[in-house]
Amino acid sequence: MMKMKEGEFMQTVREWILDRMKYKRKYGLERMKVVMSLLGNPQDDYPIIHVTGTNGKGSTIAMLSSLFVHHGQKVGAFVSPHLIDYTDRFLINGNVMSEEDFEIVGELVQQAEAQLIDEYEPLSFFEIMTAMALVYFSRKKVEVALLEVGIGGLLDTTNIVHSTMSVITSVGLDHEEMLGNTLEQIAIQKTGIFKQNQAVVLGNLPIEALKVAEIVGEAYNCDLHQFEREFKIEPYEEGLVFNNSDVQIHISYLNLKGKYQLENAAVALECFLRFEEKFQLPINLSAVKKSFQTVTWPGRMEVVYQSPKIILDGAHNVHALKQFVETVKQYGEAGVQHTILFSALKRKHYKEMVDYLRKELPEARVVLTTFDYVGAIEKTDYPHSEIEFVEDAQQFIEKYINKTSDQEILWITGSLYFISFMRKIFIK
Repeated sequence: MMKMKEGEFMQTVREWILDRMKYKRKYGLERMKVVMSLLGNPQDDYPIIHVTGTNGKGSTIAMLSSLFVHHGQKVGAFVSPHLIDYTDRFLINGNVMSEEDFEIVGELVQQAEAQLIDEYEPLSFFEIMTAMALVYFSRKKVEVALLEVGIGGLLDTTNIVHSTMSVITSVGLDHEEMLGNTLEQIAIQKTGIFKQNQAVVLGNLPIEALKVAEIVGEAYNCDLHQFEREFKIEPYEEGLVFNNSDVQIHISYLNLKGKYQLENAAVALECFLRFEEKFQLPINLSAVKKSFQTVTWPGRMEVVYQSPKIILDGAHNVHALKQFVETVKQYGEAGVQHTILFSALKRKHYKEMVDYLRKELPEARVVLTTFDYVGAIEKTDYPHSEIEFVEDAQQFIEKYINKTSDQEILWITGSLYFISFMRKIFIK
């Protein structure tokens, strides 16, 4: 049972997690290994696909999850950040964790922390979330778990697992203060999730990152599968066709919008096929097609209002914003007016992102805003007289809906925390 000091009261799981938010994310795995050992190392109970990347992790995991579900396999997924509630981070077959399971699993991790708190510092928020996910998947007896890296890979809390497969969706400049200022340095961190003798699936990486992946992959004797070398996806007639050395699969359409999602789909499918092959499990082509036709991922090109059309899309760094802009350009029919409501965190390259929006989408109305989150941009952070700024995003949206015609589209983009904040408005 949990050790309690005299005069100390038992916090609820949510109170405890909220209290731990004040502790900064720590890099290094020693404390996490001790916690998981106290919990019985549940991460060893099921095969794990470990997914890292600057962008595309969440979408790739969503498609992988859909593939496993449509093949009748029980799949767990740990993703971040959450868009509505902590429970959004823990998925079984695409369904969020129940409050009952959240309390049960949270108490187990809380008790484990109590056993080491005299020797180690308290767990950070992300360590708690990761430990809860690994315990939860074991308790639910998943057949495979999809684990999203928090930041980087090598020193990330999730890297205590010995994964069956690793995936790098993309490599770009982000979190430089922690990962390094060059693509090579960032790639070193991301390839830190590679494990001995495993299959690794790579997205369309820049040459600098690919060279690092090849060197690390060779050192660990990994079987590398690179986008456009070992596998690819292309438009075909009315749909798409996926090819690798073993199979050709026709897909009528992909439910996730945006050209960049095709690459994520290819990475997900290649990963799925290699996993099923490793465990000698059958592939159902009809199930593959249906999985891509029905897959959804909240906050990524998500239509949340139909008339006028309002679309949420998290683009939290320059690399993601370029993909967002490409989609906006493809989306617009003649005569459609685009409005872009944008917000971000000050620690990101937000000025560069706003400048990019204005340069690439000169006909669009770009509106900046803030939101209730520590470190969110404010009016004084981009003091440009030509840029429109609104203090109350919800009020802006309400006026937009009332005064706008069906010939207009509102895009809400920027920080995933901003998307989470805005999504709650529409979900209500």
